[in-house]
Amino acid sequence: MSSKGQHVQDNSVAERRLRPIYDWLDIGNNKKALQECDKVLKKTPNLQCAKALKALTLHRMGKESEAANILDALTAERPTDDATLQAMTLCYRELQQLEKICKLYETAVKLDPTNEELFTHLFMSYARIFDFKSQQQTAMTLYKHKPKTPYYCWAVMSIILQATRGEGKNDPKKRQLLLSLAERMMEKLIVDGKLDAEQEVQLYIMVLELQGKFEEILVILDGPLGTKLTCSNIPQSRLKYLVPLERWDEVNLLCKGILVDSVDRWDIWKEYVNSVFELMETNKCENNHDNGTSENDLETVDDTPEKCHEFICRIVENGADNGFLLRGPYLARFELCSKLIKRNVDPSDVIGESIELFIEYFRKFGHKPCCVSDLRLYLSLLDGEKKAELSARLIKDVGISSTSVPQSEQQMQRHLCALQLSRLCGAHRNLTSDHLKALVTAFSLHYEHGYQTYGTNLLSTDLGPSDPYALLAAHVLYDLSRTEQSSDPIIAALVLLENMLKNSPSNFHAKLLCVRLYHTVGGCLGAQNMYNSLDTKHLQLDSLGFIHCARLPTLGLYSVCTNLFDVTLKFFSSNYKDSSDHITFSYKYGSFIKLDEFMDFRERLNNSMHYTTVAIDRIVLSLVECTSLEGLYNIDISPKDNNIEWEALRDNHDLSCYITWDPERLEGPPEEFEDVKKFFTHNLVFLKLRASVLWALASAVDIIKSSDGVRTKHVEKLKNILNSWEDLWEESRNRKYTPLRQNQVTLPLPSRLHVALDTPHYEIIANTFRILLEASSESGVSDDLVKKIEVTLKDALEMVEKKTSDGKNANLVYRRENMEYVVNIVEIVSLASLVCLLCNDLVKPTQGKKGKKRVHESSSKELVNRLANSFKTHINVLNNVLQSWSNFSVSSDLSGMFEALNLNNDGHSICENVVNSYVLACREMQCVLKSKVKMLNSIS
Repeated sequence: MSSKGQHVQDNSVAERRLRPIYDWLDIGNNKKALQECDKVLKKTPNLQCAKALKALTLHRMGKESEAANILDALTAERPTDDATLQAMTLCYRELQQLEKICKLYETAVKLDPTNEELFTHLFMSYARIFDFKSQQQTAMTLYKHKPKTPYYCWAVMSIILQATRGEGKNDPKKRQLLLSLAERMMEKLIVDGKLDAEQEVQLYIMVLELQGKFEEILVILDGPLGTKLTCSNIPQSRLKYLVPLERWDEVNLLCKGILVDSVDRWDIWKEYVNSVFELMETNKCENNHDNGTSENDLETVDDTPEKCHEFICRIVENGADNGFLLRGPYLARFELCSKLIKRNVDPSDVIGESIELFIEYFRKFGHKPCCVSDLRLYLSLLDGEKKAELSARLIKDVGISSTSVPQSEQQMQRHLCALQLSRLCGAHRNLTSDHLKALVTAFSLHYEHGYQTYGTNLLSTDLGPSDPYALLAAHVLYDLSRTEQSSDPIIAALVLLENMLKNSPSNFHAKLLCVRLYHTVGGCLGAQNMYNSLDTKHLQLDSLGFIHCARLPTLGLYSVCTNLFDVTLKFFSSNYKDSSDHITFSYKYGSFIKLDEFMDFRERLNNSMHYTTVAIDRIVLSLVECTSLEGLYNIDISPKDNNIEWEALRDNHDLSCYITWDPERLEGPPEEFEDVKKFFTHNLVFLKLRASVLWALASAVDIIKSSDGVRTKHVEKLKNILNSWEDLWEESRNRKYTPLRQNQVTLPLPSRLHVALDTPHYEIIANTFRILLEASSESGVSDDLVKKIEVTLKDALEMVEKKTSDGKNANLVYRRENMEYVVNIVEIVSLASLVCLLCNDLVKPTQGKKGKKRVHESSSKELVNRLANSFKTHINVLNNVLQSWSNFSVSSDLSGMFEALNLNNDGHSICENVVNSYVLACREMQCVLKSKVKMLNSIS
């Protein structure tokens, strides 16, 4: 008893001494935490937890090598106390070395094989690295020591994951074998009477569902185990499994029963209408099929469109009698109409003229903003002539002419819906410039009237009721800019939207549109301010970040890029660390049905195209700004450790976030557009080309750093990279990729691939790498390669001079395109200059080896010097071009357009903002070029 008491006392003393360290770490004061660690270790040098906390503190201070040394020493001591292991786990997680956590607990459980908590931590450590086989073994060992049902379920879930994500993923036989094993294990629980919790029943259902055993699931739902599903809606759960079994009569009756109580359940309405047509086709109904009366209506199967329409009408009438108006049954008519048209059946015989459905729906729900998004789904049911008729009738139905204004907020909303539906029907297409300008003026005046009348007393977080007028005007102005091939309407649209945001500072629709329009004219500073005001956080950095991050590198403002890229990358690295917690908590609380979602989410972010793009752009930016060989060696050049799974990359961009009423949206969400799918392919090719540069540079650095014995391996690696790069480059140019059309403002700007292929990335940078290969060989550097680079550099500079002196630069859209060319050339000469610096390091004479000087060393040195001088000459020319190109102003007379929009002179600040973006970008690029000249001067 005395020794036990002594042990407890020692633990409490240690805990008291460690408490200040935890407190300092919690508030982020690492310096104080380190001081406390040293203080504790001075008194108790063998206190393992203090050592682990010191390692964590050193890591957070950026001293990773010192932290690693302490952790290695601690691991050798084989700790088993929970506090030490938890501190080491935290440290390894922040170092992203999750495998070492497994080794840590593997050792601990060997030393203490009956410790339940240690086994639990070992299981969770395997869960973090998706080692499903080890998870299963650990869970079963844990269950043997502590026979608790949750541990048994952990083992079952681990087997399921082996089948769906592990070794059974691509092997159907192995998958079936593993799922059968999981099913037998769950059946054993039932036989033993240990299946009690809802999560355990859900796990059993999951196993059966993965095997397609839907009949068995229905038996469970209807049996005693179904009573344990207290948080589930049993009728809706049954519906999920009746549909794949094609038991349409039951589906039909079940949907009707749900819809009587939940009139607005759109998902159920769609299943109901679908079941009617399936019954009509299969004609296998076994129930009573007469029309019935209201008493037995819910027991009668509806197997014809007429019965379906009758049921919908009855629901509508009941709603009218009860005094409520819900959209579900009205939209069900459209779904019925759509199904009839797809089967080449004239819907007018069943539900009347299609166009009348739209008119009726508009009259009932036109005062709600959702009316447009509801009807947009079904406008494709009408042909061009009917759409034009609908557009005219809706505008007439509202009762507002060109000389009148809405008399109430509800009428204003109906007017907005009519205008938006009219645009969706194509009413704004093929209009003349004068007609488009008249529309913009009318929308602008309606916006001002709506704001003054209905929007002055709103909270700053509310969206103004008349804001859609301004958004419509901005879309029409973009159409006008395309018609007139001028950037003036885009500036006017920005002025209009910025003016609107003064009244409605929380309108994110306007902010998103502003970011897109600023990038269209190259206004980087305005885009940055607007993007900051969106306050994008967490997942939005992936789904929305592309609207700014993707275009920012093409505008030359490196200082703005750096901060934005760092914030974005921090989110992805944090997610990688934090998402493992979601998985471990799912096991801890038995939320097995959520595990797949969390794993999909983690995988989706890890394979994000946006993440890979930003990671590569950040490295390239560091290289462009690099000014010395030492600085180059300190840059971690290889993106994702040269391990990018190109096939797994996915586009998480949310193009549907933009509000739009373009007729193309009737075809479906923009992510399904063929052009957008090609856009993703273009970006993927661009990333591969860009990654090739980085991998080549990483290999070149390895060649310089390696000794003669190991150098051959790195030389061969660089040759292979250059050959793959050349093949990809040639293939990409031969394919002649077509840029994404810009007929819709809500689609992204064209991929950066097109300008990259038009500029000599490969010809200059790859040939500079080849000079480095020659410098590392016995033959030495050849004159031909240097000549090729000089000729290509001259041609590139002539292209830039031609583009920057072109009179079309008054059009800011054209100027923005030219800026992308300039940025690419600056990047090319910057990266090639770094390779030239490496070449110089390779050919400079070796000290202390008199008499061993090779014949070619002198000529190689001269050629590298000549190449460096050529780079300096062309960089100075490019510097002068940028100097002259930065002196410009927006000379177009926008006053007339501003006056028509009732904006007075608000537009001049926007113009200045755009001009400043170009001027500052030119200055930053000039600074980069000057630093490269200074760097090349060191080659002599």
